[in-house]
Amino acid sequence: MKKILKHKDIDVALLETKNNGVIIRIIEILNKEHMPIPSVREDGQIDEDRLDTWWLGRGISENRKEYKAVMQKLNNIGKEMLLHLSQGLSLSDHYWMQKENENLKWKDINFYENEFDRSLGKLFFGIETQNKKYNFNSPDVTSSGNLKKRWDITKDGKRVLIKTGSNPFMQEPLNEVLATIICRKLGIPHVPYKIKYRKNEPYSECINLTNINRELIDVNDIYYIKEPTFENDNLYKHLTKCCEKLKVGAYHEMINRMLILDYLMLNHDRHYKNFGVTRNSETLDDYKFAPIYDTGSSFFHNDKNFRIKLPEYAKERTICFDADLLKQLKYITDFSWIKLNVFDDTLKECKETIYQHLKNDENNKDNEARAKLLCNVLEKRFEQIKIITEKKLKKN
Repeated sequence: MKKILKHKDIDVALLETKNNGVIIRIIEILNKEHMPIPSVREDGQIDEDRLDTWWLGRGISENRKEYKAVMQKLNNIGKEMLLHLSQGLSLSDHYWMQKENENLKWKDINFYENEFDRSLGKLFFGIETQNKKYNFNSPDVTSSGNLKKRWDITKDGKRVLIKTGSNPFMQEPLNEVLATIICRKLGIPHVPYKIKYRKNEPYSECINLTNINRELIDVNDIYYIKEPTFENDNLYKHLTKCCEKLKVGAYHEMINRMLILDYLMLNHDRHYKNFGVTRNSETLDDYKFAPIYDTGSSFFHNDKNFRIKLPEYAKERTICFDADLLKQLKYITDFSWIKLNVFDDTLKECKETIYQHLKNDENNKDNEARAKLLCNVLEKRFEQIKIITEKKLKKN
């Protein structure tokens, strides 16, 4: 089968694919400038293996909660066929595919301006359609991550992402709101999250950070525009070189802020798939560091109460620059932006939010004890950042 990789209405590459859409080979490059960033090596050559990895990486994670159960209801159709049937359309970037003889237009099919089916996303939440027929024209086919999530459209037309937490505490939605409070108070650009409840189960809701003109490229996808040299470079330095090559605006400032947030939130899950840059998808310029998002898997989210203390026990998760959150602070180039005068008010709002959430959460025992432990840790983290910041400012 021959298919054309598209970037909005631009023909990017003619491909030979299997019947389920898996890429076999590139027949012809039609617009090299618009090729997906991870498919282009530092020497400018196109890497077919990377292109294939990038395409398959758009599909739903097989580690997604309820993935196997949902696939069984879909006759084990598989993520590859889902991508094929949905044409790979996304609410993150503006790439998609069509058959060689098709003549579809971006304006008629993109999910920013057109309705999309929500039955697949609801299926992951245990909500089935009456006729049990599913339409795969949905951005839920191309949503990454392991937590249950789905896209929806509000009454005023906004695209929102709904995401649950994980057992046993379902704490990720609370953490997203805490990160939102901290970012708002400290002036850190961020995606604002709200917490809501369905059948006593909490979930977070946020408005899409991309739009019809700007797309998101996660750090994992820009990491290989320069070949890594791990013998001479650390991860932070390599990322800064990639940002320099793309001319990403104000990336130092945003990394500074992200590291402070992650230290406060004890975030051991800031990996290269949950932060990134945005760009103008037509002109391929105006790269900017994306606002902070996806901070849910942090702050002892799946730890029992006896683990909620400082110093925290060693985590096995990936840290974006270092295996220690405190050591990561060495990469911060400027502390002067930190508003120490809002710490007390920020901490107060966070504590009120923690207690209110755990009061509403009827599924967990010892809620008050957990709330007290979380508040004590957060208070200590703020004290530590205040001391570190004051020392840094005195030196300068």
